[in-house]
Amino acid sequence: MNIALLLSGGKGVRMGSEIPKQFIKVNDCPIIVHTMLKLQNHPEIDLIQAVCIEGWENILFDWAKKYNITKLKGVVTGGNTRFDSTRIGIESLKNLNDDDVIIVHDSVRPLVTNESISSVIKICKTFGNSMSVLNCNDTMYEKTMADHTLKEINREKIVRGQTPEAFSAKRMREAYAAADVKNIRLDSISALQIALGFKVYFAKGSKFNIKITNPEDIALFKALLTVNR
Repeated sequence: MNIALLLSGGKGVRMGSEIPKQFIKVNDCPIIVHTMLKLQNHPEIDLIQAVCIEGWENILFDWAKKYNITKLKGVVTGGNTRFDSTRIGIESLKNLNDDDVIIVHDSVRPLVTNESISSVIKICKTFGNSMSVLNCNDTMYEKTMADHTLKEINREKIVRGQTPEAFSAKRMREAYAAADVKNIRLDSISALQIALGFKVYFAKGSKFNIKITNPEDIALFKALLTVNR
């Protein structure tokens, strides 16, 4: 089974909106619904479990009903950090088999591609985990101080991590057990596994898969929607 864990517990303070950014409407449809429709329409996703900011849980269920998102099976309230919210969401999934794939995705990445989702699932089934990534095309520099650099970084050794990222239920149990022993709490499941000494395998990312963080990202999303119709 391939389970999409949709993270929607953040407040999005950088957006400067009165409501959390994932619930802002674009083309009369909430951003999170745009994202859920991508997951709903992907043939390899079996179900969706959402982790939601407190007070919006019933609204999310209502939107799922309105937009016929039948794969949404549960909504749980998130925690104070992304680490907490991810773990709450995962622990709400019951009776997992070792080879079940848990695909963690941001609700504010509504242009995730079918190709990326399929790649993340395929790589995870082979290696036990995966992370969608992009190569860096720009010249990269280390921020020596806030206002200057003294060092260029070899971009051939750098990738940009995105969600979706995934791990098998077996790897999930191993990772969280080890994290508890070592008292490691990191927001990304990929970063968590790296800190614990696991290799994380690359899946195909997408330049279209933007993360909506600031007001200008809304304008970019609207423009990309016209291209991706």
